[in-house]
Amino acid sequence: MRNRLEKIQIIGFGIILAEIIITLLLEFGFQVRFAATMMIMVAVNGVYFVVAFIKKHDDETTRQETIRQYLNESAAEAIDLGSIGILMYDDNHNVEWNSELMTEWGLDAVGQSVTMWKPEINKIFTDEEDFVYVQENGREFEVRRTTHGQVLFFKDVTELRQLEEQYENEKVVFGLIHLDNYSETIQYEDETKIAKINTEVRQRVLDWCKSHNMLVRRVRSDQFVVVVNELNFEQCVRSRFDILDEVRKNAEKLEVAITLSMAFAKGTPDYLELDSMVSDMMELAMNRGGDQVCVKEPGEEVKFYGGSTEAQEKRSRVRVRVMAQSIRNMIAKASNVIIVGHKEMDFDCFGAALGMDVISQLCGVPGVIVAKDTTIESKLKQNLYTFSDELMERHLFVNEEEALALLSDDTLVIAVDHHVMSLSNGASILEKSRRNMIIDHHRRKSEDGISASLVYVETSASSATELIVELLQYQPNKSKETLTKLEANIMFAGMAVDTNRFRSRSGSRTFEAASALRQFGADPMEVDEMLKDTYQEFEVRTKILSNVEKVFDDFVIAPVNAIVSRTSLSKAADYLLQVQGIKAAFAIGMIDDHTAAISARSNGDVNVQVIMERMNGGGHLTQAALQRADCTVDDLNNELYDVLEEYVKENEHESNSVK
Repeated sequence: MRNRLEKIQIIGFGIILAEIIITLLLEFGFQVRFAATMMIMVAVNGVYFVVAFIKKHDDETTRQETIRQYLNESAAEAIDLGSIGILMYDDNHNVEWNSELMTEWGLDAVGQSVTMWKPEINKIFTDEEDFVYVQENGREFEVRRTTHGQVLFFKDVTELRQLEEQYENEKVVFGLIHLDNYSETIQYEDETKIAKINTEVRQRVLDWCKSHNMLVRRVRSDQFVVVVNELNFEQCVRSRFDILDEVRKNAEKLEVAITLSMAFAKGTPDYLELDSMVSDMMELAMNRGGDQVCVKEPGEEVKFYGGSTEAQEKRSRVRVRVMAQSIRNMIAKASNVIIVGHKEMDFDCFGAALGMDVISQLCGVPGVIVAKDTTIESKLKQNLYTFSDELMERHLFVNEEEALALLSDDTLVIAVDHHVMSLSNGASILEKSRRNMIIDHHRRKSEDGISASLVYVETSASSATELIVELLQYQPNKSKETLTKLEANIMFAGMAVDTNRFRSRSGSRTFEAASALRQFGADPMEVDEMLKDTYQEFEVRTKILSNVEKVFDDFVIAPVNAIVSRTSLSKAADYLLQVQGIKAAFAIGMIDDHTAAISARSNGDVNVQVIMERMNGGGHLTQAALQRADCTVDDLNNELYDVLEEYVKENEHESNSVK
């Protein structure tokens, strides 16, 4: 206030002095008439300036007293001591007054509109924010508004913000790095090839870590522990972990199937919690097929990067034999077995359930399959109606309530072809059971839901049926009559559907499992009859295909505003994928009055699992899907378009970043 009054005083006296000098010059120097009159005018001006000065002084004093009264004397002194600037505004948000400290900061805004001067402050007036930050002359200020009165408080928080930024940048991020299939690969290579692998693959990973200032410690020949700060970790995120592509491309040049999996945990100072989270994330990355990064922060959803390749088959069968032994031991200790599948049970799920029931019978433990009063895929339902008598001779089918009545402390509940509670047709059974087992081939999601004593998830397998057939091979008392021809046909049909008639996701072990089913009596011709479309299904598929739209050069979307089966959607997507130049196909339709669904297929160049996961769906690299209640086809179509646009941009970035 003092500085402003001094300025007014100096200006007033300067003007009066100039008028006096001019009058004296006119009167005595040039002897001009009316000089006396001008002297009177000078006197009047002097009086005016004195009065104006006094009034301004009184106004400023009154204003200051108003502030003092508003804040009280102690608060005002505290504000001065705390270096808090004050700004007062009128009903139109025009600045009427600001404190001397504001002027010293270069924030003198008297006469200006607050919202025009600093537009960020408008968020306070609209109650969007309780406070905002504004910048001026390289410094940052926190601005708050009082709840009573038209006053804004400014606080210089430049140093505090710098400390906050430094604290955030130096937070610890804990990680694990694993070279998928490295140990299995070097077992079969000569020393020269191993040296090349170490140079072009393993050393590249270590160089990448060094370039991002990571502390690296080897725990195994194929696994490393890393520690990095948040600032350097964010650089990795912005590059979308381009080391994944580099490792994969270098491995392909060496004709080896090595990929990179990484897990990171952050967001807590508790190192034990970080260790637990990063271990869980590494297990999740491996169970999802590897070649990806999983990042976890407490209270946040898991973030995934990469995952653009199909999981590689393992050369060793040791894992299968060990799992077969473990599963057999768990079944043998159970009083009974309850087998549950996923909702909208299909051939693969039902075939896997039949196979597990057979294994439990071989162990001498009675089992039941939850398949009554539940949703079943239409084509499977038709076949079950045809062959129900033959199936019920060997298997007992129950509904969820009947299964609950059979549940005891010694009951083993086996979930096949799924691992998420929300997808299970026996969720209440799994929740109440004390002993659960999971056998699945889908890439695991971040929220498993099902608590299990034994988890056998093999993402490289084409189907759950393939896993069950392999387990059957290691049962000590199996024979050619272990499976009936009908059971073998249903299981063969499950593999055929999940592999699009063995055209995708079919490895050597897939055909070995198919060969084993042939030995049990499976007939491809009979399976083909089981899977044939009815004329009505053909009409539905034709209707879906009539709405095809090509987007982003090599994607196609086929939306249909009608109620169709999930099978019809998947078959339409499979058919579209046969078109030359198409990398991914998406069929969208209503599966009931209130639920919309997408069936996604790709030729392997596009990861439809990642695309569907972004819309809260899931699946595999080449086959994925989602369904959403209270949603329309148009809503899903628009959302899918936006997700595809984002996916294309990200992959263009990743391609450009790999040298």
